[in-house]
Amino acid sequence: MTKRERVERTYAFEPADKVPFVPAVYEHKARLVGRSPSEVCRSLDLLLESLEKEIEVYDPDMLTVGIDVYNVEAEAAGCEVRYFGREPDVPAIAAPILAGPGDLGKLGRPDPARDGRMPLFVEAAARLHKDRGRDLVVRGALTGPFSLACALAGTEEVLVATVEDPRFVRALLAFSARVAVDFGTAFLEKGVEPILFDSKASPAAASPRVFRQFVLPAYRDVVIPALREAGARTLPLIVGGDTTSILEDLLQTGAGQLLCDAGSDLALFLKRCREERRALRASVDARLVHRGRPEEIRDEAGRILRAAAGEAGFLFGCGVVAYDCDPRNVLALREARDELSGT
Repeated sequence: MTKRERVERTYAFEPADKVPFVPAVYEHKARLVGRSPSEVCRSLDLLLESLEKEIEVYDPDMLTVGIDVYNVEAEAAGCEVRYFGREPDVPAIAAPILAGPGDLGKLGRPDPARDGRMPLFVEAAARLHKDRGRDLVVRGALTGPFSLACALAGTEEVLVATVEDPRFVRALLAFSARVAVDFGTAFLEKGVEPILFDSKASPAAASPRVFRQFVLPAYRDVVIPALREAGARTLPLIVGGDTTSILEDLLQTGAGQLLCDAGSDLALFLKRCREERRALRASVDARLVHRGRPEEIRDEAGRILRAAAGEAGFLFGCGVVAYDCDPRNVLALREARDELSGT
């Protein structure tokens, strides 16, 4: 069974030979080729080299074309991104570009074919899909509407505005949702399925009220339907942290796959995703993967895999792998998957 067949059968809730192994490798890709995130995220050649190295080292069942996944669309829309040369720091948004509701009209939707680094990531994904797509699912990383809104206007400012100026927040989310649709459609036109990242919408960063009143409608009414119309099939929505309190809202987005991150109620996620026929990826805590010993990591991976034994639609991975993480720690996850794949 190829990796693509394994993943597609999992998404179809059909038996597969193994649980798909999907570690969250973004800035860590750069370390695998001895470069910094700032170097790799701006070079097509280095990005492709790092993606091929990720395949060689970790042999994942699915690959995401992304490094600093929350910066690309914001930069293309006008935000300055701070790069760090050869230092290992992940590039970051220098400052919001919206001072308030009056600035919203100044925003222009970025064009994935020409603005910022959007064309670079589309081209990298297209090339990788052409070379590897027969046997491996390649995904293009998208910033979700709420995380993009926070990058453009400031996280605290957006959260305050959900109470004081909800009309502004909804208008900003409408803009951000269309950006996600445009970028996702650009990937789909190359045969690449998108994956949505929106961890600013986590209860730890926002609140269940904010998700229900503002984030959910952006996905349910705009992003998910538009991307499905453009040809998307599975549409994973990745919101990190303990998202147990917004599980029902996540299901209502219409996303085809959810994330049960460390700290979330795995048993409840498994139950509700089974009932709603949604694929689910569960993650080993990124802190354990970063600082733990391989045997500790294998033990925790085994606990998760045993809890999900026999579940259709289940994928396995970890939180975002730190740049300086020891590759042996990531490989410990794969070893646990391989050891328990028959359980």
